[in-house]
Amino acid sequence: MSTREVGWGAIKAKLKGFGASELMTLVRDLYHASPENRQFLRGRLLHRPADLERYRRQITDAVFPDPFTSKPVRIGEAERLIRHYRASTGDESGTVDLMLSMVEAGTEQAVDLGYANEAYFASLERVLESVVRALPSVPESARPTIVERLRQLAKRAESTGWGYGDAVREITMALVSPRNAGRCRALAARERRQPRPAQ
Repeated sequence: MSTREVGWGAIKAKLKGFGASELMTLVRDLYHASPENRQFLRGRLLHRPADLERYRRQITDAVFPDPFTSKPVRIGEAERLIRHYRASTGDESGTVDLMLSMVEAGTEQAVDLGYANEAYFASLERVLESVVRALPSVPESARPTIVERLRQLAKRAESTGWGYGDAVREITMALVSPRNAGRCRALAARERRQPRPAQ
């Protein structure tokens, strides 16, 4: 007997034989199987602004837990939640927002509590680079807000150690320059002036 793990192909073939009622039962069972499944299905089928805020709270709690509790810092969990949000909603703009929220929370912890180690800062830098690369996927009208958050982040990170402040400045330098900030504002104004398509 083969011990190879059954993949999506075999599952897909099985699903093709299901009727609507069987598929509904399967989705219902998946919904009840775990809180994570419920969150995924809500994001895919009933996406609301409140979902973004729910993920943001979970990510912030993973990166910067209450210092008066025994909760550990869970960078990997924060990154997993971001991937989960992207997969369930397809919302690239919201994903960029959550990535930046993760880096902001991590930076606040480093500044406020002096929390620091090389792997921690390397993770924050990697996610910040992803924010910068993904910025073109954000609607032009929303970019000035992201750029301003990046500017504040770079300023906040100046007092951290391990070269993190320098890394943040280098990663964000091209975006937070006054020239680029002015361009973002001009793009946002142009988008607001464009006529909306008829409904």
